[in-house]
Amino acid sequence: MPITYRKWVQGHGLREEPGPILSESILQRIWFEFLVQNPLTTLHGELITLKHPGIWNHRPGPDFLRASFLTPDGRTLSGDVEIHRHASDWDAHGHGTDPAYRNVVLHVFWQADPSLSDLTPSPIRQIALAHQLAAPLTELISLFRASPTEIHSGEKPGRCHTALLSLQPEELQRVLEEAGSHRLQQRRILSTARVSAHGFDQAIWLALAEGLGFSENREVFATLARAVPIQNLLPLSHSSLRASLLYGVAGLLGDPTTHTTPRAQPILKELWGHWWKLRSSWNDQILPSTLWKMGSTRPNNSPLRRIAALTHLSSAQIWLRLVESIRQADSHTFLQILKSISDPFWDHHAGWDGRILPNRCRLIGLERAYALLFQVLAPLTERSGSDLHKIMSTWPVGGDAGLIRSASIRLFGLPFPPPEIRSHLAREGLLQIYKDFCRSKADACDQCCMPEFLKQR
Repeated sequence: MPITYRKWVQGHGLREEPGPILSESILQRIWFEFLVQNPLTTLHGELITLKHPGIWNHRPGPDFLRASFLTPDGRTLSGDVEIHRHASDWDAHGHGTDPAYRNVVLHVFWQADPSLSDLTPSPIRQIALAHQLAAPLTELISLFRASPTEIHSGEKPGRCHTALLSLQPEELQRVLEEAGSHRLQQRRILSTARVSAHGFDQAIWLALAEGLGFSENREVFATLARAVPIQNLLPLSHSSLRASLLYGVAGLLGDPTTHTTPRAQPILKELWGHWWKLRSSWNDQILPSTLWKMGSTRPNNSPLRRIAALTHLSSAQIWLRLVESIRQADSHTFLQILKSISDPFWDHHAGWDGRILPNRCRLIGLERAYALLFQVLAPLTERSGSDLHKIMSTWPVGGDAGLIRSASIRLFGLPFPPPEIRSHLAREGLLQIYKDFCRSKADACDQCCMPEFLKQR
Protein backbone atom coordinates (compact mmCIF):
# COMPACT_ATOMS: atom_id res chain seq x y z
CA MET A 1 0.00 0.00 0.00
CA PRO A 2 1.48 3.42 -0.95
CA ILE A 3 2.30 5.72 1.92
CA THR A 4 -0.29 8.43 2.53
CA TYR A 5 0.56 12.12 2.28
CA ARG A 6 -0.34 12.58 5.96
CA LYS A 7 2.17 9.96 7.10
CA TRP A 8 4.82 11.32 4.74
CA VAL A 9 4.44 14.85 6.10
CA GLN A 10 4.44 13.61 9.70
CA GLY A 11 7.61 11.63 9.06
CA HIS A 12 9.51 14.20 7.02
CA GLY A 13 7.95 17.63 7.45
CA LEU A 14 7.39 17.87 11.18
CA ARG A 15 9.45 17.32 14.28
CA GLU A 16 8.46 15.70 17.49
CA GLU A 17 7.56 17.72 20.59
CA PRO A 18 8.73 20.50 21.36
CA GLY A 19 12.54 20.67 21.38
CA PRO A 20 14.10 23.44 19.29
CA ILE A 21 10.86 23.82 17.31
CA LEU A 22 9.22 25.61 20.23
CA SER A 23 9.75 29.35 20.44
CA GLU A 24 7.83 32.31 21.81
CA SER A 25 6.65 33.11 18.29
CA ILE A 26 5.10 29.62 18.00
CA LEU A 27 3.35 30.03 21.34
CA GLN A 28 2.14 33.49 20.32
CA ARG A 29 0.77 32.03 17.09
CA ILE A 30 -1.06 29.27 18.99
CA TRP A 31 -2.57 31.88 21.30
CA PHE A 32 -3.55 34.12 18.37
CA GLU A 33 -5.21 31.19 16.59
CA PHE A 34 -7.10 30.31 19.82
CA LEU A 35 -5.78 26.72 19.56
CA VAL A 36 -6.02 26.00 23.29
CA GLN A 37 -8.42 24.10 25.48
CA ASN A 38 -11.18 26.24 26.89
CA PRO A 39 -11.63 26.67 29.81
CA LEU A 40 -7.97 26.95 30.76
CA THR A 41 -6.56 25.96 34.14
CA THR A 42 -4.23 28.37 35.92
CA LEU A 43 -1.35 27.23 38.12
CA HIS A 44 -3.66 27.81 41.10
CA GLY A 45 -6.20 25.38 39.66
CA GLU A 46 -8.71 28.10 38.72
CA LEU A 47 -10.75 27.50 35.55
CA ILE A 48 -11.02 30.55 33.32
CA THR A 49 -12.88 30.73 30.02
CA LEU A 50 -11.04 32.67 27.35
CA LYS A 51 -13.40 34.93 25.41
CA HIS A 52 -10.94 36.84 23.26
CA PRO A 53 -7.16 36.27 23.04
CA GLY A 54 -6.48 39.97 22.51
CA ILE A 55 -4.88 41.89 19.67
CA TRP A 56 -1.40 40.73 18.75
CA ASN A 57 0.99 43.55 19.57
CA HIS A 58 4.12 43.71 17.42
CA ARG A 59 5.56 46.75 19.18
CA PRO A 60 7.35 46.90 22.54
CA GLY A 61 5.15 45.85 25.46
CA PRO A 62 2.89 42.88 26.19
CA ASP A 63 2.36 40.37 23.39
CA PHE A 64 -1.44 40.72 23.29
CA LEU A 65 -3.58 43.70 24.23
CA ARG A 66 -7.16 43.82 25.57
CA ALA A 67 -7.77 40.09 25.98
CA SER A 68 -10.84 39.03 27.96
CA PHE A 69 -11.89 35.96 29.96
CA LEU A 70 -14.56 34.74 32.36
CA THR A 71 -13.73 33.87 35.97
CA PRO A 72 -15.49 30.95 37.73
CA ASP A 73 -17.90 33.40 39.40
CA GLY A 74 -19.06 34.75 36.03
CA ARG A 75 -17.11 38.03 35.97
CA THR A 76 -15.57 39.21 32.70
CA LEU A 77 -12.03 40.52 33.16
CA SER A 78 -9.89 42.14 30.52
CA GLY A 79 -6.26 43.15 30.17
CA ASP A 80 -3.01 42.28 28.44
CA VAL A 81 -1.27 38.94 27.96
CA GLU A 82 2.46 38.20 28.04
CA ILE A 83 3.78 34.94 26.59
CA HIS A 84 7.11 33.23 27.35
CA ARG A 85 8.72 29.86 26.95
CA HIS A 86 9.48 29.67 30.67
CA ALA A 87 7.63 31.05 33.68
CA SER A 88 10.87 32.53 35.00
CA ASP A 89 11.24 34.74 31.91
CA TRP A 90 8.84 37.25 33.47
CA ASP A 91 11.44 38.16 36.11
CA ALA A 92 14.39 37.58 33.81
CA HIS A 93 13.04 40.19 31.39
CA GLY A 94 12.26 42.69 34.15
CA HIS A 95 8.54 42.95 33.38
CA GLY A 96 7.58 43.25 37.03
CA THR A 97 9.06 46.74 37.27
CA ASP A 98 8.21 47.89 33.73
CA PRO A 99 5.17 50.24 33.62
CA ALA A 100 4.32 48.98 30.12
CA TYR A 101 3.26 45.66 31.71
CA ARG A 102 1.06 47.02 34.49
CA ASN A 103 -2.14 45.93 32.68
CA VAL A 104 -1.05 42.31 32.21
CA VAL A 105 -3.66 39.91 33.59
CA LEU A 106 -2.43 36.62 32.08
CA HIS A 107 1.13 35.29 32.00
CA VAL A 108 1.18 32.37 29.57
CA PHE A 109 4.14 30.02 29.06
CA TRP A 110 4.89 26.52 27.82
CA GLN A 111 5.51 24.99 31.21
CA ALA A 112 6.38 26.08 34.73
CA ASP A 113 10.04 25.89 35.66
CA PRO A 114 10.83 22.97 37.97
CA SER A 115 12.01 25.42 40.59
CA LEU A 116 8.79 27.43 40.52
CA SER A 117 7.21 26.98 43.91
CA ASP A 118 5.70 30.40 44.61
CA LEU A 119 1.95 30.04 44.09
CA THR A 120 1.07 33.09 46.13
CA PRO A 121 -2.18 34.61 44.81
CA SER A 122 -1.45 37.38 42.33
CA PRO A 123 -3.58 39.61 40.11
CA ILE A 124 -1.65 38.11 37.20
CA ARG A 125 -2.94 34.60 36.52
CA GLN A 126 -0.32 32.13 35.29
CA ILE A 127 -1.11 29.50 32.67
CA ALA A 128 1.09 26.63 31.47
CA LEU A 129 0.10 25.50 27.95
CA ALA A 130 2.06 22.22 27.78
CA HIS A 131 -1.02 20.07 28.50
CA GLN A 132 -3.74 22.53 27.48
CA LEU A 133 -3.48 22.67 23.70
CA ALA A 134 -6.39 21.82 21.43
CA ALA A 135 -4.25 19.14 19.71
CA PRO A 136 -0.62 17.93 19.79
CA LEU A 137 1.85 20.74 19.19
CA THR A 138 3.20 19.29 15.95
CA GLU A 139 -0.35 18.98 14.60
CA LEU A 140 -1.19 22.56 15.53
CA ILE A 141 1.82 23.99 13.76
CA SER A 142 0.61 22.42 10.53
CA LEU A 143 -2.85 23.97 11.06
CA PHE A 144 -1.77 27.61 11.30
CA ARG A 145 -4.12 29.44 8.96
CA ALA A 146 -3.68 33.12 9.71
CA SER A 147 -2.56 35.20 6.73
CA PRO A 148 0.51 37.44 6.97
CA THR A 149 -1.81 40.45 7.04
CA GLU A 150 -3.78 39.03 9.98
CA ILE A 151 -0.57 38.39 11.89
CA HIS A 152 0.83 41.83 11.11
CA SER A 153 -2.39 43.63 12.06
CA GLY A 154 -2.86 41.46 15.16
CA GLU A 155 -6.52 40.88 14.23
CA LYS A 156 -8.70 38.08 12.90
CA PRO A 157 -12.10 38.39 11.16
CA GLY A 158 -15.03 38.97 13.52
CA ARG A 159 -18.54 37.51 13.50
CA CYS A 160 -19.96 40.38 11.47
CA HIS A 161 -17.56 40.29 8.53
CA THR A 162 -19.71 37.98 6.38
CA ALA A 163 -22.82 40.06 7.08
CA LEU A 164 -21.02 43.26 6.11
CA LEU A 165 -19.68 41.82 2.88
CA SER A 166 -23.12 40.42 2.00
CA LEU A 167 -24.57 43.94 1.85
CA GLN A 168 -24.91 45.59 -1.52
CA PRO A 169 -22.02 48.03 -2.11
CA GLU A 170 -24.39 51.00 -1.95
CA GLU A 171 -25.83 49.87 1.39
CA LEU A 172 -22.39 49.04 2.79
CA GLN A 173 -21.15 52.51 1.85
CA ARG A 174 -24.26 54.03 3.43
CA VAL A 175 -23.67 52.18 6.73
CA LEU A 176 -20.01 53.22 6.83
CA GLU A 177 -20.72 56.84 5.95
CA GLU A 178 -23.44 57.00 8.62
CA ALA A 179 -20.80 55.91 11.13
CA GLY A 180 -18.37 58.42 9.62
CA SER A 181 -20.93 61.22 10.02
CA HIS A 182 -21.43 60.19 13.66
CA ARG A 183 -17.66 60.33 14.16
CA LEU A 184 -17.53 63.79 12.58
CA GLN A 185 -20.42 65.05 14.71
CA GLN A 186 -18.60 63.94 17.88
CA ARG A 187 -15.48 65.80 16.80
CA ARG A 188 -17.45 68.94 15.94
CA ILE A 189 -19.15 68.98 19.34
CA LEU A 190 -15.76 68.79 21.06
CA SER A 191 -14.28 71.44 18.77
CA THR A 192 -17.19 73.82 19.37
CA ALA A 193 -16.71 73.46 23.12
CA ARG A 194 -12.97 74.11 22.77
CA VAL A 195 -13.52 77.21 20.64
CA SER A 196 -15.94 78.51 23.26
CA ALA A 197 -13.53 77.81 26.11
CA HIS A 198 -10.15 78.65 24.54
CA GLY A 199 -10.68 80.50 21.27
CA PHE A 200 -10.43 79.39 17.65
CA ASP A 201 -6.62 79.38 17.34
CA GLN A 202 -6.05 77.39 20.53
CA ALA A 203 -8.72 74.86 19.51
CA ILE A 204 -6.79 74.30 16.26
CA TRP A 205 -3.51 74.04 18.19
CA LEU A 206 -4.96 71.36 20.48
CA ALA A 207 -6.39 69.36 17.58
CA LEU A 208 -3.12 69.51 15.64
CA ALA A 209 -1.09 68.40 18.65
CA GLU A 210 -3.43 65.47 19.35
CA GLY A 211 -3.40 64.41 15.71
CA LEU A 212 0.38 64.45 15.58
CA GLY A 213 0.60 62.43 18.79
CA PHE A 214 -1.08 59.33 17.34
CA SER A 215 -2.69 56.97 19.84
CA GLU A 216 0.54 56.43 21.80
CA ASN A 217 1.19 60.07 22.70
CA ARG A 218 -2.15 61.72 21.99
CA GLU A 219 -2.85 62.78 25.56
CA VAL A 220 0.66 64.00 26.36
CA PHE A 221 0.74 66.07 23.16
CA ALA A 222 -2.57 67.66 24.19
CA THR A 223 -1.03 68.37 27.59
CA LEU A 224 1.93 70.05 25.90
CA ALA A 225 -0.40 72.15 23.72
CA ARG A 226 -2.25 73.33 26.84
CA ALA A 227 0.99 74.03 28.69
CA VAL A 228 2.37 76.08 25.77
CA PRO A 229 -0.59 77.82 24.10
CA ILE A 230 -0.22 78.98 20.51
CA GLN A 231 -0.53 82.60 21.65
CA ASN A 232 2.79 82.25 23.47
CA LEU A 233 4.55 80.96 20.36
CA LEU A 234 3.29 83.25 17.60
CA PRO A 235 5.22 86.34 18.86
CA LEU A 236 8.51 84.34 18.74
CA SER A 237 9.82 85.04 15.25
CA HIS A 238 12.82 82.72 15.36
CA SER A 239 12.14 78.98 15.12
CA SER A 240 14.90 78.14 17.62
CA LEU A 241 13.06 80.17 20.28
CA ARG A 242 9.84 78.27 19.67
CA ALA A 243 11.69 74.95 19.57
CA SER A 244 13.50 75.64 22.85
CA LEU A 245 10.18 76.41 24.54
CA LEU A 246 8.36 73.34 23.17
CA TYR A 247 11.19 70.86 23.76
CA GLY A 248 11.96 72.40 27.15
CA VAL A 249 8.39 72.24 28.47
CA ALA A 250 8.02 68.75 26.97
CA GLY A 251 10.99 67.64 29.08
CA LEU A 252 12.68 66.38 25.90
CA LEU A 253 15.48 68.87 25.41
CA GLY A 254 18.59 66.72 25.33
CA ASP A 255 21.68 67.60 27.32
CA PRO A 256 24.46 68.84 24.97
CA THR A 257 27.10 67.62 27.43
CA THR A 258 25.95 64.00 27.05
CA HIS A 259 24.71 64.07 23.45
CA THR A 260 28.11 64.39 21.86
CA THR A 261 27.19 63.52 18.27
CA PRO A 262 28.47 66.29 15.99
CA ARG A 263 25.11 66.58 14.21
CA ALA A 264 22.96 67.23 17.27
CA GLN A 265 25.33 69.08 19.57
CA PRO A 266 25.29 72.52 17.88
CA ILE A 267 21.48 72.50 17.77
CA LEU A 268 21.18 71.48 21.41
CA LYS A 269 23.64 74.19 22.48
CA GLU A 270 21.60 76.81 20.64
CA LEU A 271 18.31 75.61 22.14
CA TRP A 272 19.74 75.46 25.64
CA GLY A 273 21.09 78.98 25.15
CA HIS A 274 17.47 80.12 24.83
CA TRP A 275 15.91 77.68 27.30
CA TRP A 276 18.01 78.58 30.33
CA LYS A 277 16.67 82.15 30.04
CA LEU A 278 13.06 80.97 29.71
CA ARG A 279 13.04 78.04 32.11
CA SER A 280 12.28 79.85 35.37
CA SER A 281 9.04 81.22 33.89
CA TRP A 282 7.89 77.75 32.78
CA ASN A 283 9.02 75.54 35.69
CA ASP A 284 5.45 74.76 36.73
CA GLN A 285 4.56 73.57 33.21
CA ILE A 286 7.50 71.23 32.48
CA LEU A 287 6.31 67.68 31.79
CA PRO A 288 8.08 64.59 33.14
CA SER A 289 9.96 62.95 30.27
CA THR A 290 8.58 59.59 31.44
CA LEU A 291 5.14 60.53 30.08
CA TRP A 292 6.36 60.12 26.51
CA LYS A 293 6.19 56.74 24.80
CA MET A 294 9.25 56.44 22.62
CA GLY A 295 9.86 52.72 22.16
CA SER A 296 6.40 51.90 20.78
CA THR A 297 6.55 54.44 17.94
CA ARG A 298 8.18 54.07 14.56
CA PRO A 299 11.29 56.24 14.09
CA ASN A 300 9.50 58.40 11.51
CA ASN A 301 6.73 59.10 14.04
CA SER A 302 9.07 60.00 16.90
CA PRO A 303 7.56 62.61 19.27
CA LEU A 304 10.75 64.62 18.80
CA ARG A 305 10.03 64.92 15.07
CA ARG A 306 6.38 65.80 15.73
CA ILE A 307 7.43 68.60 18.09
CA ALA A 308 9.68 69.87 15.29
CA ALA A 309 6.60 69.95 13.05
CA LEU A 310 4.67 71.96 15.66
CA THR A 311 7.62 74.33 15.91
CA HIS A 312 7.35 75.19 12.22
CA LEU A 313 3.55 75.31 12.15
CA SER A 314 3.61 77.87 14.98
CA SER A 315 5.42 80.39 12.77
CA ALA A 316 3.09 83.41 12.57
CA GLN A 317 3.24 83.51 8.77
CA ILE A 318 2.46 79.81 8.33
CA TRP A 319 -0.14 79.84 11.10
CA LEU A 320 -2.23 82.58 9.48
CA ARG A 321 -2.45 80.61 6.22
CA LEU A 322 -3.24 77.40 8.08
CA VAL A 323 -6.06 78.99 10.11
CA GLU A 324 -7.62 80.51 7.00
CA SER A 325 -7.48 77.17 5.14
CA ILE A 326 -9.37 75.59 8.05
CA ARG A 327 -12.00 78.33 8.14
CA GLN A 328 -12.69 77.88 4.43
CA ALA A 329 -12.27 74.07 4.35
CA ASP A 330 -9.53 74.62 1.76
CA SER A 331 -8.06 71.13 1.80
CA HIS A 332 -5.57 71.88 -0.98
CA THR A 333 -3.86 74.72 0.93
CA PHE A 334 -4.11 72.79 4.23
CA LEU A 335 -2.32 69.76 2.76
CA GLN A 336 0.26 71.88 0.96
CA ILE A 337 1.22 73.54 4.24
CA LEU A 338 1.54 70.22 6.08
CA LYS A 339 3.52 68.59 3.29
CA SER A 340 5.91 71.53 2.98
CA ILE A 341 7.00 71.49 6.65
CA SER A 342 10.72 70.74 6.67
CA ASP A 343 13.70 70.87 9.02
CA PRO A 344 17.36 70.35 8.04
CA PHE A 345 18.03 68.14 11.08
CA TRP A 346 14.74 66.37 11.73
CA ASP A 347 14.14 65.48 8.08
CA HIS A 348 16.99 62.99 8.55
CA HIS A 349 16.86 62.06 12.27
CA ALA A 350 14.46 60.52 14.78
CA GLY A 351 16.26 61.53 17.99
CA TRP A 352 19.00 63.60 19.56
CA ASP A 353 21.41 60.66 19.37
CA GLY A 354 22.30 61.59 15.80
CA ARG A 355 21.33 58.30 14.15
CA ILE A 356 20.31 58.95 10.56
CA LEU A 357 17.03 57.70 9.10
CA PRO A 358 17.40 55.37 6.09
CA ASN A 359 15.78 57.99 3.85
CA ARG A 360 14.86 61.65 4.10
CA CYS A 361 11.41 61.72 5.66
CA ARG A 362 8.74 64.42 5.81
CA LEU A 363 7.95 65.68 9.29
CA ILE A 364 4.28 65.09 8.47
CA GLY A 365 3.81 62.21 6.05
CA LEU A 366 0.98 61.99 3.55
CA GLU A 367 -0.91 59.39 5.58
CA ARG A 368 -0.90 61.62 8.66
CA ALA A 369 -1.70 64.76 6.62
CA TYR A 370 -4.79 63.07 5.15
CA ALA A 371 -5.87 61.98 8.64
CA LEU A 372 -5.52 65.56 9.91
CA LEU A 373 -8.09 66.68 7.34
CA PHE A 374 -10.70 64.83 9.38
CA GLN A 375 -9.16 65.46 12.79
CA VAL A 376 -8.54 69.20 12.42
CA LEU A 377 -10.05 70.81 9.33
CA ALA A 378 -13.45 69.08 9.26
CA PRO A 379 -14.38 69.64 12.93
CA LEU A 380 -13.26 73.29 12.96
CA THR A 381 -14.22 74.68 9.56
CA GLU A 382 -16.81 77.43 9.40
CA ARG A 383 -18.42 75.92 6.30
CA SER A 384 -21.91 74.44 6.68
CA GLY A 385 -22.43 70.73 7.19
CA SER A 386 -23.88 70.20 3.71
CA ASP A 387 -20.99 72.08 2.08
CA LEU A 388 -18.49 70.12 4.11
CA HIS A 389 -19.91 66.76 3.05
CA LYS A 390 -19.64 67.79 -0.62
CA ILE A 391 -16.07 68.93 -0.09
CA MET A 392 -15.14 65.72 1.75
CA SER A 393 -16.20 63.64 -1.24
CA THR A 394 -13.13 64.99 -3.06
CA TRP A 395 -10.65 64.30 -0.26
CA PRO A 396 -7.94 61.65 -0.64
CA VAL A 397 -8.41 58.68 1.65
CA GLY A 398 -4.80 57.72 2.34
CA GLY A 399 -3.32 54.26 2.46
CA ASP A 400 -4.22 51.11 4.39
CA ALA A 401 -1.60 51.21 7.12
CA GLY A 402 -1.98 50.93 10.87
CA LEU A 403 -5.39 50.92 12.49
CA ILE A 404 -7.30 50.88 9.20
CA ARG A 405 -5.70 47.52 8.38
CA SER A 406 -6.72 46.09 11.76
CA ALA A 407 -10.28 47.38 11.31
CA SER A 408 -10.49 45.95 7.80
CA ILE A 409 -9.35 42.51 8.92
CA ARG A 410 -11.84 42.44 11.81
CA LEU A 411 -14.85 43.81 9.91
CA PHE A 412 -14.24 42.54 6.36
CA GLY A 413 -11.75 39.71 6.69
CA LEU A 414 -9.68 41.66 4.14
CA PRO A 415 -6.42 43.60 4.53
CA PHE A 416 -8.09 46.73 3.12
CA PRO A 417 -11.63 48.09 2.64
CA PRO A 418 -13.43 47.04 -0.56
CA PRO A 419 -12.53 49.54 -3.30
CA GLU A 420 -16.10 50.63 -3.98
CA ILE A 421 -16.48 52.16 -0.50
CA ARG A 422 -13.14 53.91 -0.16
CA SER A 423 -14.46 57.41 0.41
CA HIS A 424 -12.87 59.51 3.13
CA LEU A 425 -16.07 59.51 5.20
CA ALA A 426 -16.54 55.75 4.80
CA ARG A 427 -12.96 55.13 5.92
CA GLU A 428 -13.57 57.19 9.05
CA GLY A 429 -16.81 55.28 9.59
CA LEU A 430 -14.91 52.00 9.45
CA LEU A 431 -12.60 53.28 12.19
CA GLN A 432 -15.59 54.42 14.26
CA ILE A 433 -17.32 51.02 14.04
CA TYR A 434 -14.06 49.34 15.01
CA LYS A 435 -13.72 51.66 17.99
CA ASP A 436 -17.35 51.28 19.13
CA PHE A 437 -17.74 47.53 18.68
CA CYS A 438 -14.26 45.98 18.65
CA ARG A 439 -11.54 47.95 20.43
CA SER A 440 -13.59 49.23 23.36
CA LYS A 441 -15.47 46.03 24.23
CA ALA A 442 -13.96 43.53 26.64
CA ASP A 443 -16.19 40.75 25.32
CA ALA A 444 -15.34 41.70 21.69
CA CYS A 445 -17.29 39.51 19.25
CA ASP A 446 -18.94 37.30 21.83
CA GLN A 447 -21.82 39.62 22.75
CA CYS A 448 -21.54 42.20 19.97
CA CYS A 449 -24.83 43.61 18.68
CA MET A 450 -23.41 44.70 15.32
CA PRO A 451 -24.59 41.53 13.48
CA GLU A 452 -28.15 42.15 14.72
CA PHE A 453 -27.99 45.76 13.51
CA LEU A 454 -26.90 44.54 10.07
CA LYS A 455 -29.79 42.06 9.94
CA GLN A 456 -32.23 44.89 10.57
CA ARG A 457 -30.69 46.84 7.72
